[in-house]
Amino acid sequence: MTLPKWALAAGAMTGGFLVLVSVLWNQDAPLTAGNSAAAIVNGQPIPVEDIEIALEAMARDSRNALPEDSSQRALDRLIDEELLFQRAVELDLPRNASTVRRTIVMTMIDLAQSNADTTPDEALLREFFANNLEYFVSENRYRIRWDSAASADGERSRPPAHPPNRMLTGTDLRRYLGADLTAIVLEREEGQTVGPIENGERYHWLSVIEFAPSDEPGFEANRERVEALWQERAAEESLEAYIADLRRQADIQIQPFADE
Repeated sequence: MTLPKWALAAGAMTGGFLVLVSVLWNQDAPLTAGNSAAAIVNGQPIPVEDIEIALEAMARDSRNALPEDSSQRALDRLIDEELLFQRAVELDLPRNASTVRRTIVMTMIDLAQSNADTTPDEALLREFFANNLEYFVSENRYRIRWDSAASADGERSRPPAHPPNRMLTGTDLRRYLGADLTAIVLEREEGQTVGPIENGERYHWLSVIEFAPSDEPGFEANRERVEALWQERAAEESLEAYIADLRRQADIQIQPFADE
C-alpha cells in the first residue's frame, strides 16, 4: 500500500525529528542499479516520483532555499513515514484509534466520490433542471403590516420587530414574525387582514399590503446552482455505487433484531 500523499504535509517539527533519526540511523542497504523504486521498505516500494512530491512539500515549509542534500533528506523522511505507517498497521491503529479510523473512512468517501463524472453536457444539465424545478423556484414575496396589543380589544401598536416596509420572502419574514405568524401570512392574499391572533401571550393583526408571486425559474439564471446540485447528486450516487459494490464482495453476517 503506497503512503498517502497527504502524509507528506506533516508539521515541520515532526519532519525535522524524522530527518534527524534518519541521519543517525544510516545503515540502509543499496538497491540494485536500474531499480525503478527510490527505496524498498519491508517489501513496500517507495516510487521515485514521491521524492519530488516530498521536495515540493519541503520547499513550501521552508523560507530558505533547500540544501544540496534535500533529495536524500526527502527520501529519509519517506522511509521513516513508511516505517511508522507499517507499525501503525501492525498495531491495528486504523481499527482501534477512532480518529485514525474516521480519517481513513472520510478519505475513502472522498476517493469514491472523486470517481463521479462532474462535467455534464448542456443537454443533461437542462434535463436535470427540468426534473428538479422545485429546487430553483423563487419564493413568493410580501409587504405586510403587523400590529400587536396586550388584549383582543387593547390599543394596537407596531411591534419593535416589525419587518421593513419592503417586499420580503417567507424566509425573511420568519426572522421577524416567527414561524407561526409567518405561516398565517403565507395563507393570505393581497389586501387581506387577519386578527386578532393570540400568539406569545399577545394579540396580533396581520395585513398583506402587497404580494408578488414567485418568478418562473430560468435555466440560464440558475446555471451555477443547477450544475452544483448535479455534481452533488453525482457524488452521492458514486458513493452509493461504490459501497454497494463493496457489500456485494463482502461476507456480511447480521444479528437479527426482535421487533419492539
